[in-house]
Amino acid sequence: MKRDSFPQATVGHQKDGAQMTDATFALSSPKIRILMKKNIQNSLLAAACVMAFGAAAQEANKKIWISGTARGVMFDDTYRNNTATDTVTARNLQSGHAMVDLGVNIQPTQNTFIHSMVRVRNDYGGFWGSGVSFDIRQLYVRGVIANVINYQLGDIDYKLGQYTFANNTALVHRHAGLMTNVPLQQLQYDLFYFPDNTWRQQGAALDFGLEFRKLIKEMTFHGFTTRVRPTNFGDLDDRLFSGGSIKIVQSKNLVLGGQLASLYDYAGTSNNSIFLRNPVMSANAEFHHKVAQTQLKLAVEAGRSTLRWEGNEEAPVLEDFFYDARLRANWEKTGLAVQAAYRNVGPNFRSAGAQTMQINFGRNALAYQRYGNAQTLRQISLLDLYRDASLYRTQIAHGLADYDPRYDNATPYGVATPNRRGFSLDVDYEDPKKRWLLAFEGAALQNVVGEGTEALKQFTTASLYAELRFEELLGIKNRKLWLSGRAGLQNTNRTGDADYENVDLATQFNRINVTITLIKDFDFIAEYSNWQTQGFDLVASRNQYSQINDFREYNIDYNEQIFGAGLQYSFSEKAKLHALWQSFAWTDNGQRTQNYAINTWTLFFTMNF
Repeated sequence: MKRDSFPQATVGHQKDGAQMTDATFALSSPKIRILMKKNIQNSLLAAACVMAFGAAAQEANKKIWISGTARGVMFDDTYRNNTATDTVTARNLQSGHAMVDLGVNIQPTQNTFIHSMVRVRNDYGGFWGSGVSFDIRQLYVRGVIANVINYQLGDIDYKLGQYTFANNTALVHRHAGLMTNVPLQQLQYDLFYFPDNTWRQQGAALDFGLEFRKLIKEMTFHGFTTRVRPTNFGDLDDRLFSGGSIKIVQSKNLVLGGQLASLYDYAGTSNNSIFLRNPVMSANAEFHHKVAQTQLKLAVEAGRSTLRWEGNEEAPVLEDFFYDARLRANWEKTGLAVQAAYRNVGPNFRSAGAQTMQINFGRNALAYQRYGNAQTLRQISLLDLYRDASLYRTQIAHGLADYDPRYDNATPYGVATPNRRGFSLDVDYEDPKKRWLLAFEGAALQNVVGEGTEALKQFTTASLYAELRFEELLGIKNRKLWLSGRAGLQNTNRTGDADYENVDLATQFNRINVTITLIKDFDFIAEYSNWQTQGFDLVASRNQYSQINDFREYNIDYNEQIFGAGLQYSFSEKAKLHALWQSFAWTDNGQRTQNYAINTWTLFFTMNF
């Protein structure tokens, strides 16, 4: 479980198909070298396009290759409500679809690459083509200018650092279980949520590198600009998100860098006279040193943000700073790694690229959206978060969106959550013989300034993960016999002289996973998950300028449980079949919502080609 402590620009990691090709434009000169290596994913646009492009390619001796992804999904949900008579809600729901992402990849010259992909989807229930949809999933051009500058136009996947531009993974996703991760991976694939925390954007990106003989080894430059909102030619301007980074490698022991990310309205593209401006700048340094068998890495980063509305004299100007220091020690031969960190993020720090949450808590789930005789809106649950793509954002947003304290009250906006300071500790240990693995994550944070009072909230988070590989312990070959589990907590506390100052909110979650190989390529899997929150907090409500203007009382005493078992069969590394059964139960001990349960059968077939 490795953690990178230095923020670096990442661009153009296309991963929509399973089969990916590393395409490196190997260009060099005595003084200039392109340092960027890009992962290019292969896909297929459509059969007719492939035939046309193929014929043209044969004539011009150009390179074309095709690949893609196929998926078939079936859900069968059974609803139960044991706490009240419910004669309205449907007891059974079935849904599903078949889908193929078809693409074509063209390399007409050594320095140019073109990629396009179309999605063909048929939701079950649509006959004779009535339920079929065609969508352009992605399109981009990538190449090299004058053997010096890498460029990409169209769809790009980009990130900088945790405080400037990164797609931070939500707590419930970082700790997903073995079975819940099966639909979650498909959801993340659809949304372009990749493990490297890039955001899918549309625009342009450039990068190039320089090498030096003295003083420093090399420098790399990255720049991008994307459009996150088009103008309506009335009162909304084009909203752009632009930035870049510079990285200086002085030696193997010292790396320096700087970043800029800015969300802004492009004046003149509409009749609007008020323009959003949200620039964020940071500088960082990383020091490497080896003492005996210990690899040491010290990384420090500091930056500043501004959020303002030009042309609006009543709007506030929010300015603040952050700083972050991390020390990591790694003993590779023993499998042990320890990282200690301290951060301070000001209460008015605003970074749209880093604080945009994946989950949109203002939406409601598609399945059983209303339930009970009163047909009340059903709150988002763990079951929904692992399979409903409509609950997620795909675009950068300014300000601080509302969050649900159940799923992360300490760091809802990731490491860049404002008004937080404190220490964190990460410990990873993997047995050199691969027999077990242990991982601990913990943090002790508090407010920088009080919210509605001078008293400060205290936040405590901790998570312990363990994995036992019994086939290695027992010397069993060609079989998996794994048992893994995670236990975690998150507490929020504040005490004061007045009653309203006292808050106490506690969340606990745990998971147990089992994997057993029955025969070759045929596995039994099972998972038990529990998530519960109890207590009271005052949650900030914010105005249109993301300033606190009120607090709402938050009382809760509930828990969610998921238990399931299933079978998975691997036809090959690129094709798998999952047959899963899960039982989900929602229990509200405070009786603010109705208790219910949903049993679901799911069939997943995925193939990459």
